[in-house]
Amino acid sequence: MKKSTFQKTHLIRELAETTKLPQKKIRSILETLKIITSREALKDGFTLPGLCRFDVICRKPRKVRNPKTRQMLLIGEHQSLRVRVLKKFRSELTPQPKLIILETPVLTPEMEDFTTAVSFKCKVCGQEIEAPLSTAGLLAECPNCQTSISVPSVSEPGTLHGVPLPQTALSETETTATQMDSLTDTPPKGEKNSTIRIDLAALGMESTAPVKPVDKSVVSFICKSCKQEIEAPSDMAGATADCPSCGMSFEVPFFSEEGTIHAMSTEKQTADLVKAMKSRTIRIEVPDDI
Repeated sequence: MKKSTFQKTHLIRELAETTKLPQKKIRSILETLKIITSREALKDGFTLPGLCRFDVICRKPRKVRNPKTRQMLLIGEHQSLRVRVLKKFRSELTPQPKLIILETPVLTPEMEDFTTAVSFKCKVCGQEIEAPLSTAGLLAECPNCQTSISVPSVSEPGTLHGVPLPQTALSETETTATQMDSLTDTPPKGEKNSTIRIDLAALGMESTAPVKPVDKSVVSFICKSCKQEIEAPSDMAGATADCPSCGMSFEVPFFSEEGTIHAMSTEKQTADLVKAMKSRTIRIEVPDDI
């Protein structure tokens, strides 16, 4: 047999038995509470102590499609009542689930770490090249003449990371380099500005340079109804809220969705891309009393 729903009459009866007050007086108290809530929600919002908060907010105009007729409709700007459960009450009623790490990410070696690099010269064009020590023994292309080269494990003498050549040998090397420059129209070699770093992308290696960690205090996701990108404090994870754009209810996720502003480190993105992502994202805040 299905259990009956707890209705208003049940609430009044239980409050009357608990407080030893007449049911008529309890009904009057509830009606007065309703009037106060309606009045204050229209102003700056109203918090029902220990339970929830009521706010009247302005919804932006939005387009919707009738699922039956497939006709496009425009809902004009209007006011809407928003109800949010207080954080303390939500935590007491539905505690946050325990997160269990199922897989530990495997850290790849930093192939672009030029702090330990080797330098050498192309045997064909004489261009000085710099490459990470971790790429020693790999076949690559000279950035200047595209000749196939092999990255050595020890820097050549007289190059950026190699041992200095004796003065006589250096003079001969500079003379040879000057003659080569006159033929190839390249700048003098042996200086930092004239050394070209090897193209690791051509070797299929991606940059693993240290990046700014993802901001775990904020999560970003996309509304399933209007596709508006939203960001919210991670404290709201698991809570039900309304989309600031279309008003549809959703549950704030525990992790940022792929492709949103907080799903990856912003240091990997260009400044223009970060600016564009921030301009398209709407932020929702937790009220001070939630």
